[in-house]
Amino acid sequence: MKKKKFRLHLIVVIMMFLTTSSFAQFKQLGNVLAAGTDDAEKIFKAYLSPYASGMGAGLSTGWYNTAKSHKFGGFDVTFSLNMAIIPSADKTFDPALLGLGEGSDLISSVNIDGESPTAAGDKVDGAEVIYNTNIPGVGEVPFARFNLPKGTGFGYVPAPMIQFGIGLVKETDLIIRYSPDIEWGNGSKIGLWGIGLKHSIKQWIPALNKLPVFDLSLQGGYTKLHSKNSLNFQASFYEGFADIIVDNPTFYSGQKMLLDVRNTTFNLIFSGDFKVICLYGGVGISSTKSNLQLTGFYPLPEVQGTQIIVTDETATVKDPIDISIKSSDGSITKPRFNAGLRFKFAIVTLHFDYTYANYSVASAGIGFAFR
Repeated sequence: MKKKKFRLHLIVVIMMFLTTSSFAQFKQLGNVLAAGTDDAEKIFKAYLSPYASGMGAGLSTGWYNTAKSHKFGGFDVTFSLNMAIIPSADKTFDPALLGLGEGSDLISSVNIDGESPTAAGDKVDGAEVIYNTNIPGVGEVPFARFNLPKGTGFGYVPAPMIQFGIGLVKETDLIIRYSPDIEWGNGSKIGLWGIGLKHSIKQWIPALNKLPVFDLSLQGGYTKLHSKNSLNFQASFYEGFADIIVDNPTFYSGQKMLLDVRNTTFNLIFSGDFKVICLYGGVGISSTKSNLQLTGFYPLPEVQGTQIIVTDETATVKDPIDISIKSSDGSITKPRFNAGLRFKFAIVTLHFDYTYANYSVASAGIGFAFR
């Protein structure tokens, strides 16, 4: 009994480490607000799109490891870790192609030094960006200089979860998935929940309903991941470029980045259940929608006469970002193809599978099933 508890605790710890270590890299994202919300939105979308797409792909996976439904009252509990694989092409982006500074009254020019990693890219400083403004009688001067955010150095997106399935009537399973809020410093956290159904269609097809071993089902599921990450973008960022007038040093505290990822998937699944081994697979679609919000107060510079100043009132923006993030090709719905293998040892199951999609996913899990 103690060994089982230790293994479960170890699984949870590994899941927490993989998830929080990735999100912890996002604290420096507040810096991109230095030139205003329009440019910040462009940078956020380019930087976070691969991560949001990978998270959606991970959430679409792990719903099943057999097409066979439980008997009425039968149930299973499954612990799984899904790892979306980020394509190499989505690990970097070119900020020079984003149109930074366009349409801004403050920005006269932008200097950009090379490509930059996305959230799934290398853990190295991003491209250096220098924003300049034109001051009457003085000329063009810089008002902000910074490197775009580092990547996480981890080309995968983990989606750990606990899932519970129970057999209802007419060979239908109700599936509920959950990952408790995992918290780390300064109130940052991440968690998820989801609900789905699996229904046997083999029973309604006369040519198939008498076949042993083989099962055929329809499955659908919805998962929502919610995350909150602390940011720390202070007026002191502009020191050396602007006059800073901040009477209340706590004015810019409480900055948060909220990222919600919602995935819906529908699949036709099939399996061959033998005594110890189950071979399974599925074809279907996956649709992911992601939303990013920045809340709190953020300092922005403004030109007054021949000076660039930052104050805690006039040069401040509140809740500056509320945007949808799509995949790099702009679509939200993708096909998916899945194949896997499950081993059964009395009530204990082990499963491994691979999903081929625009963002492929490798999955592994352990479960306890009672038919």
